[in-house]
Amino acid sequence: MGLPKRITYHDERYPFIVLAPIGKKNKQIRSIGHKFERGLFSRLNDTIMELIHEQSWDVTKIRCYLDLTGEAILPVSLQKEEKVYPHLLRPELFLWSSLPEEYGLPLKESFLYDTDFTQLSSEQLHDHVKGVLEDYLFLAEVSGHPRNYWLKKIGEAFHRHPLLKLFHQKREVIDAVEVMNQSSLLSVLKYPEDIAYWRHRVEIVMRPFRSLPSSWMEHGNKKICLHEKELYFDSIQRTINCYCETCDFCLYYHVDDDRVSFEEEFNIERAAKRMITIEQQFNELALQNQRLLDQLLQMQSLKVQLSKARKPLEESLQIVQRIEKYQQKPLSLTEYPLLHMYRQLRQTKVPERGSRSELRWLAGVQLEHVKIFKELPEWLKLVPENVYPITSHVLEELKQKLEEVRYEEEDIIITIKGRPLTYGTVQQILDLIHYYGTDYPAHTLVQMLAGKATNKLRTLHLHETRWFGLLSEWPEKHIQKLFSQLEKKGWLMKQQKGYSISDFAEEVM
Repeated sequence: MGLPKRITYHDERYPFIVLAPIGKKNKQIRSIGHKFERGLFSRLNDTIMELIHEQSWDVTKIRCYLDLTGEAILPVSLQKEEKVYPHLLRPELFLWSSLPEEYGLPLKESFLYDTDFTQLSSEQLHDHVKGVLEDYLFLAEVSGHPRNYWLKKIGEAFHRHPLLKLFHQKREVIDAVEVMNQSSLLSVLKYPEDIAYWRHRVEIVMRPFRSLPSSWMEHGNKKICLHEKELYFDSIQRTINCYCETCDFCLYYHVDDDRVSFEEEFNIERAAKRMITIEQQFNELALQNQRLLDQLLQMQSLKVQLSKARKPLEESLQIVQRIEKYQQKPLSLTEYPLLHMYRQLRQTKVPERGSRSELRWLAGVQLEHVKIFKELPEWLKLVPENVYPITSHVLEELKQKLEEVRYEEEDIIITIKGRPLTYGTVQQILDLIHYYGTDYPAHTLVQMLAGKATNKLRTLHLHETRWFGLLSEWPEKHIQKLFSQLEKKGWLMKQQKGYSISDFAEEVM
């Protein structure tokens, strides 16, 4: 850190200034030969001396920060031909990084002040240099700790902010409100005007909490998001401004108070009261829909009853999937209403009603769709006290149906460009993929089936396999189309090299 000693230049006439070349090709300063520069440096040196006495600054901090000896505290850069560069260097240039000694200082706008100090009046120069030196003093203080130290301090202070404390305190309610605000259950609750008003209030109540990026809160109570941060420094406010571009979130860390503030601050007491109110309002709405609440409890009871026969029901659904694969279309479960009901309820989650808050309870409800409420009355009539015998009967029926739809050797199961393929032939193709599918690229497999004895196939002895020429009457492009169709039907799976067969194809074979 600091100014590279090899490129610095000191002039006894200007003890508070240290000169350094700027620009990669500008490697050293030989002398200060221009009248304009000498006059400017004299004014600058006098201004610095005046400010030190006026402000009673401890400028040794700056010297340590820049790794300087003597009285110099302000770096000034020179261009080629010893002409002064009209913008002073920002102290961030020297923060937590070392600069190469082989070249001049980097000429980057982000490390330069906007003000052209060569054109300022005495009063303007005084104010500008005062601000610059205050920046150097602040950065010198910041540099006493590494970057990670400040990020850790920022993270700890972030989680101590009153809004974060309220967030952690009300996390369960906040999550429940957000879930319910998007829940399909709202569409079946009575009194839509009241629901609309509640959702309107949600937008107001949740605004403080939505201003907090979720990734800043998912790593515990002291850490923040793992994205790269940009740090900016404000010596007037004595803050470190921390910005995450990924989260698009900025906060201000107040160094002296060890606290953070946000771009927009909220009334915490009001936010806390609103959270209580928004929960109460929803609970009142829910209690006006007692029939719906009862239906959810009935669903819960049905799930408990059906769970006693979960094994045959799950096996039945697996067989249904296999039947659908063979038939290549969905199987209507109207003949098996109990199985249809189980499949619908399997995707449904109704938690125990342990909480007194309807909001928190209903936020835990998961439904595949709200049509389930219309089917519920019929379902309640369907389920006997002992469901096991009927589910076993359904399982046996489905097993029999599976046997009926299984392919026979001569069944035509796929047609490509008017060319039919029997189950027996497809089995042989799947057999080829099973043995060689991931060893060779698709075009090699196509050539094998087409019976194209290329040098490569001969070298690999693939022309001697039993699959060589299996589809010799097919154009190669049609064989490639066949692979695509088998993949689309779920028989093959595309790999980085070639294909592999699916679980369903394994079963068929």
